[in-house]
Amino acid sequence: MSGRQTLDTINRIPDNRRMNFQIRAAQALFVLLSIASPLFAAPKFTVAPTLELNPNPAAPLAGALKFQASSEVSTSIVGETEGHRFAIEYGIEQNPSNGLPVVGMRAGKRYTITVAISDSSGKTTYPKPLEIQSPDLPDRPDLMPRIVVESNESDSVSPGPTLFNPRRRIPIAVADSISAESEFNANLGMLAVVDSEGEVIWYYHGDSRITDYRPISNGNIVFITADNRLIEIDMLGNTVASWCAANRPATDGECPEGSIPVDLPTIHHSFQEYENGDFLILSTEIRELPDYFTSETDVDAPRKTQQVVGDVVVRMTREGEILWRWNAFDHLDPYQIGYLTFSNYWTRRGFPNTVDWSHANAVRIVDDGDSFLVNFRLISGIAKVDVASQEIEWMVITDPQDIEGDLSRKTFSLKGDGDWFWMPHAPWITEDGTLLIFNNDNFGARPFDPALPPAAIRSRAEEYAFDPETRSMTKVWESRFPGEIPLRSWAMGSVQPLPNKNVLVGYGMLFRPEGVESLTWNNRLAHPTWTQIREYSKTQPARLVWSLTLLPLTEETEIGWALYGGLRLPQWPPLGYSE
Repeated sequence: MSGRQTLDTINRIPDNRRMNFQIRAAQALFVLLSIASPLFAAPKFTVAPTLELNPNPAAPLAGALKFQASSEVSTSIVGETEGHRFAIEYGIEQNPSNGLPVVGMRAGKRYTITVAISDSSGKTTYPKPLEIQSPDLPDRPDLMPRIVVESNESDSVSPGPTLFNPRRRIPIAVADSISAESEFNANLGMLAVVDSEGEVIWYYHGDSRITDYRPISNGNIVFITADNRLIEIDMLGNTVASWCAANRPATDGECPEGSIPVDLPTIHHSFQEYENGDFLILSTEIRELPDYFTSETDVDAPRKTQQVVGDVVVRMTREGEILWRWNAFDHLDPYQIGYLTFSNYWTRRGFPNTVDWSHANAVRIVDDGDSFLVNFRLISGIAKVDVASQEIEWMVITDPQDIEGDLSRKTFSLKGDGDWFWMPHAPWITEDGTLLIFNNDNFGARPFDPALPPAAIRSRAEEYAFDPETRSMTKVWESRFPGEIPLRSWAMGSVQPLPNKNVLVGYGMLFRPEGVESLTWNNRLAHPTWTQIREYSKTQPARLVWSLTLLPLTEETEIGWALYGGLRLPQWPPLGYSE
């Protein structure tokens, strides 16, 4: 029956019967809409939102938002105060009844927080804005540096907050020779996030100094500690998982409660996450080697049997199972030493009577996990290793003419006028296939040639292009530019290629310029330090577009600050992060 026929039929019904029919039809429609409306209505707050400051003191500049909704919802959080605004988006995989981290607040501000939820049927904004007062930053110089942004060409800066790990350092002379790595320096682990203006919008305090760190794919942050642990935390500073080197020194083989033991003597310096959640990490092995050097400056000094520390690269599951190991002793010559081999680095970390040979400080997954890069600081070399064969594919090493045997056919010579790097950090293979590194430029020589003094070094980021046919490389860019003040980093450092083609550079541990002209490498531990993170344009010459400086909190304190590196994030919190 057509619509017109249906209407004619209804019109022929007597008035009283027609009215009853219309009433019954309206009632049926109301029942139908009542049944169907939950399928199309926007989600509801079934338990009203509550917002409190983070109860975990490890990450105090954060809030915890809780509520319940009528369905699985995405959540939008907007915080506003005078002169500042932040916004966070959480997907349905984040359960608001467990508490959603509210991160992005600057310190000492009162924020109005707007909460909205949405699903496929629509969006609902909670009608009453919430309020929260963010805490002040610590005013103690042992807990917080002074952070200053000195350059900020906002139109040229790659967007996003910057994550880094301030490392407090009191010089040995001030520390009254507690030890070369004083407990004071090692017993604080810190992470911080700042916005482009240098305002802290999140920080974390832990119980052990932090080396490498990075967000992982689930949005949490993982980092390595000085006491040989790998720790995963969420944005509220809660420990989600942890792993420890079961054979680490001074622990009698014990790991902290809840930490997964891994059959390793150390977990040090660097790691990266595989797509399936496994980790690539650095560890060590000690081998007793006869007729080993005892000096870096006198080639004729008497030799003796030495306990030599070399590096091991490991792939480990989240359950702590080791899937494979790659041992530098099996592929490189341990008798090719560098300056600082006899610096007692590993002795100070619980391995007495040892010498430091390769000193790897970075590992990086390449070729979708089929290969990895490993950076050796003391021998000034970077190797690319094929996982399946365990063989070195190629090696970039300063002065490759010193390399003998099969490895000599895998090294690159340097073309052009560029200088070799010395004691590098943080290698990246860029999207263009070039090699980007941080060049500490320490010593400027190998044993037993004379070393450059600290005042002569110039630390910087450098980029090299490869020519596989001629086994040569050419420096195509560096961060130094005419008139740049000398930057002298004697440890650590980082580089990061940015989406806008700029490069972010972390300067590790910089010598303060006061007194540097008379400084020697032997008394470096007594010299005060400072540090910077800089963003450069990758132009010729480079241009400084953003810089952040870490200084002592007060003029009176002797406590300085360094950092392992800096990392620009596309968003905060770092949900879905990948490198």
